[in-house]
Amino acid sequence: MEFFDIRKMPVNLWRNGAGETREICCLPPATRDFTWRASIASIAGNGEFSLFPGVDRVITLLEGGEVALDGGHSFNHRLRRHQPFSFAGDTPVKAKLTEGQMSMDFNIMTRRDRCRAKVRVADRTFTTFASRGGVVFVISGAWQMGDKLLTADQGAWWQEGRHTLRLLKDEGKLLFSEIIWLPGH
Repeated sequence: MEFFDIRKMPVNLWRNGAGETREICCLPPATRDFTWRASIASIAGNGEFSLFPGVDRVITLLEGGEVALDGGHSFNHRLRRHQPFSFAGDTPVKAKLTEGQMSMDFNIMTRRDRCRAKVRVADRTFTTFASRGGVVFVISGAWQMGDKLLTADQGAWWQEGRHTLRLLKDEGKLLFSEIIWLPGH
């Protein structure tokens, strides 16, 4: 289990200058041939997403104005706060900030031939099901995970096991992604 706080994570600027990324995890580490990867990205301006052949993506708007995603003939979609959206990483996508303000997004990428990610918003105590990987990111409230207290902008990721996340007060939200491995992997 690895814990993180996005306010303390290193920031990497995008090559096109239209945003920045805080990498939560990359498995295996430090490779473009990852099996799965999680990050928080800030979109600062209109521009194109990087292409990731053979990769599926799930993006969830955390903060900021809506973002219009233009996937050409594949899709046109508006990212709305806390609503995960899935698309193929090999689809050329243009992002446009609809309200002119920067957005912050939670991103999960999985190698299509090895695994997939299921992302959802939780607002009550639950136990994870994925035995081979997952990520949680606290949007609001206080959550107990083992002996660790997690609050807004904090989270955890793991490669093995089941974990219980307990909401400590009446209200709170977190994003939860489980990694589901394909047969033979």
